[in-house]
Amino acid sequence: MTLDAPARSALVDLGRDPRTVGRGPALLLRAARLDRSGPADPWDAAPTERLADLMDRVGPRPRGTAELIGVLEREGLTGHGGAHVPTWAKWRAAQRAGGRLTVVANGAESEPLSAKDAILLQQRPHLVLDGLALAAEALGAHRAVVWLHGADEVTRVSVQAAISERRAARIAEPLLEVVVGPTHYLAGESSAIAQALNGGPALPTARRRGTAEAADSPRTLVQNVETLARLALIARGYPPMATMLLTVLTPVGREVLEVPRGTPFTDVLELTGWLRGRPPKAVLLGGFGGLWVHWRDVEHLTFDETELRAVELTAGAGVVAPIPAGSCGLAETAAMAEYLASMSARQCGPCLFGLPALAEGVRLLVAGTATRRERIQVRTDLRAVEGRGACHHPDGATRLIASALAVFEHDLDQHARGRVCPGSGEITLPVPRGTR
Repeated sequence: MTLDAPARSALVDLGRDPRTVGRGPALLLRAARLDRSGPADPWDAAPTERLADLMDRVGPRPRGTAELIGVLEREGLTGHGGAHVPTWAKWRAAQRAGGRLTVVANGAESEPLSAKDAILLQQRPHLVLDGLALAAEALGAHRAVVWLHGADEVTRVSVQAAISERRAARIAEPLLEVVVGPTHYLAGESSAIAQALNGGPALPTARRRGTAEAADSPRTLVQNVETLARLALIARGYPPMATMLLTVLTPVGREVLEVPRGTPFTDVLELTGWLRGRPPKAVLLGGFGGLWVHWRDVEHLTFDETELRAVELTAGAGVVAPIPAGSCGLAETAAMAEYLASMSARQCGPCLFGLPALAEGVRLLVAGTATRRERIQVRTDLRAVEGRGACHHPDGATRLIASALAVFEHDLDQHARGRVCPGSGEITLPVPRGTR
């Protein structure tokens, strides 16, 4: 499946005019290019959509009511933070929980490669804030918060300016506030956000509240900012958008773009500079807690979450990170595994001991010095850690490593024979420095 010339042109231009793309408005004003790592500071920033511009494009937002839950269920809106949980189901659970409710627009992207949420907030903050206000009104929330990472200064300025603009316009809506969390891999996890907003550390927790909790105890509903932007359009009567926001790692940077659902992988990678020579060796889908897939197994697929899940893949939060043909996927995985171990919450054995052990095991595999017993131990450790953490952080690491052992099986065999990949000494993915 490939796009013809007009469709390819539409792919390049998608997002430039939010009034006319696909079945309804687009999310992005235009694609954004930025550095391969670090805060989402675009090379050429798009103008930020003002409140009057938003109303001109899609009209004023309606008031949020309880009936909106049924609309979201009928339209099938799911979360766009990576897990794709039905939005209506989270709202009904929040209704049943009782107690004072805080609704959160989560713009703190945990995956170091991801930038789509930040770019959306920079370009169209009012669309996200509309979604947050709708959720707060529909669920009777007492607090509405935009949660951001501490290093994301450009996004914070954009959101705070938009809130000031709304206050100056005297819009009748819940009081919106910005809270800046720590710049840490786990600070964007929903239970970490909830714990921080209730006075605790920004660390995940697996504790489950019982049915006997006090009626005045706090509860928190966390929604990804892209989910809220889509919600704001659905509430206005637009059909669900047949597009996806992607953060694609390019050979020279990152690109955040919006593509029609069903766009072939080959078109996206060609557009972002990957198919001008040898095709990539493999693609990392979903970021550091995602899955490796060999290029030959993905080149015929499209960016459609249903299609991907049918072959046991997922785009997660839309991170697409190819690695060049001459690189070593095991070495890339070892670097990420070390980073994930350094970002541990240190609240349980799998995090405190299991992740460092896995990182060291993969390092030995890359070096070609692992004994047969140590090679077996890596797989044993994977089984021991998977699904047993106090939070889901260890699961992301085990998912990443297990997929690497499968996709790079030939390289693994060569390393075990002392034939280390020529590219083992160069990590092509921008892996942040850890904290251990």
